[in-house]
Amino acid sequence: MKDIFYTVLVVWIIWRVLNSVSVYRAKRSNPQPPPSRKEGETTVDYVPPAKKAISDEEGEYVDYEEIKKE
Repeated sequence: MKDIFYTVLVVWIIWRVLNSVSVYRAKRSNPQPPPSRKEGETTVDYVPPAKKAISDEEGEYVDYEEIKKE
């Protein structure tokens, strides 16, 4: 009786491993297309990097008030 149980168990384990390998191969060979967009939906694929307003070579901006002498 133990022999039948072990045989069924080994066959079941082998079947599960082979089934998971075939599912993995199917997913790799046929990737899913991206989901379709709804009408009016906006997506951004690329966001450019932000530019610095002041280069590193220029100094730090200091706010000042001009005083006129009469």
